[in-house]
Amino acid sequence: MNMLTIDKTEIQKQDKPFIAEAVFAVEKTNSKQSSEKQTKAKQLLDRMFPLENGSHQEVTAYMVDYRHLVAYFKDGTHSGLKSNKQFVAYSGEKEEPTSILFRDGTGSHVELTFGRNKGTGCVELIEIDDIQLETCTMFPQESSEISAMRHWISVVRGDEKGKPKACTETKAYTAKSGEDYDLECCYTMNK
Repeated sequence: MNMLTIDKTEIQKQDKPFIAEAVFAVEKTNSKQSSEKQTKAKQLLDRMFPLENGSHQEVTAYMVDYRHLVAYFKDGTHSGLKSNKQFVAYSGEKEEPTSILFRDGTGSHVELTFGRNKGTGCVELIEIDDIQLETCTMFPQESSEISAMRHWISVVRGDEKGKPKACTETKAYTAKSGEDYDLECCYTMNK
């Protein structure tokens, strides 16, 4: 299946296993093919966090407006997410966030970080620096709590061999409500 020719209506019909295929498509693209990697990364966003109108492929900037994520396009139009509850936090400034944090239907987080514009003076498509997917390792306790360790899998950036890179780190954001939104690398949860 050529992922570059899928239209948005077909994307919305797909279920969760297709997300894994889309993640794999981004990961297997050679890091030296940056434009193709950008295209596939934005296709992944279209599948996981679709916009109400348009595509992440066409976005020139993201901005936080009150408690909503707004995507801007070259022609000056804008769109929110189809499901705004997926947007949970950001880092940087509301007018120009350096990263955006989403939460999918399963409760897992996805961090989108942005590259720097080249400064050509023209309106350019936004460049994705990385997409990191949250995974967790659970450690059962004798009590009713479970210890967990949060891992981040880097989809766009790879290691020196081009393979997906994983790390464990604490991350801090601003919630869309304006409060702190911290994701500790180790945490506990009730069964």
